Amino acid sequence: MNHFDEQLRQRARQEPSPVPESFRRRVQAACDGLEEDETARSGRHRRRGAWKAWSAAAVVTLFVALPNVSVSAASALEQVPVLGSLVRVITLRNYFYDDGHSTAHVSVPQVEGAGTAGQQVNQEVQANIQSLLDQFYEDADLLAQTGGYQDLSVSYDVVTDNDHWFTLRVCAVQAQGSGNQILRYYHMDKDTGWQATLSDLFPEDSDYVTVLSGQVREQLEGEPDFFQDFSAIDPEQSFYWGEDGSLVLVFDEASVLPASYGNPEVVISAQVVEQLRQES
Repeated sequence: MNHFDEQLRQRARQEPSPVPESFRRRVQAACDGLEEDETARSGRHRRRGAWKAWSAAAVVTLFVALPNVSVSAASALEQVPVLGSLVRVITLRNYFYDDGHSTAHVSVPQVEGAGTAGQQVNQEVQANIQSLLDQFYEDADLLAQTGGYQDLSVSYDVVTDNDHWFTLRVCAVQAQGSGNQILRYYHMDKDTGWQATLSDLFPEDSDYVTVLSGQVREQLEGEPDFFQDFSAIDPEQSFYWGEDGSLVLVFDEASVLPASYGNPEVVISAQVVEQLRQES
């Protein structure tokens, strides 16, 4: 076993995944009703018997997949290397859950080899996804008793990878009655080696919030459903870089336009961005 495989196995043992109490009760009840497989008395047959028992018991399904426990699996699931040949983004864990009322398919990414910036991003991403899972499992217990349905899907992709920036986007879609999409962007500045947010792009005395807010209002006021009570962007507004050097501001659902518009985007020209970055 190579060092990478061993690291993942150790992480799996150290980071148990929470399981709703209702799921435990149903699986235990099903297992108690099963007769012992006669072949489960020795070596390899014991493992087969245990697996058959588990398969029969799991009327609902829940498992955490660690796709990188082997070289072949890692090769199939790794993303295209980023930040140079020594850095890559892998799927650290996959969560699947289905109890008839609640379903989840969650992929947890991890940036490898990006130094301090990668460590910062990994901590934030994993904490945010764990928060979503905690709420999902809490709701799963309730829905199993009262009825109703929910779904959670979390995926990721790389939206920027150029000479200066790398941006990882994590997309979470929650559905319970109605749907809600949450987009989060994590930026690594290749020039400094640090994670960056919107405020880090501009000098400390820059009035970037006022300028960018004016750009947003100018572009969205043409929309008949624009929220006229919009006053200013968040100083750490979500964003990503356009290929031409423009800055694309991304808003949460129902923040500047009705939820039916999804996650609105406003493109700030490269010229405006460069002027703001040169302010002193």
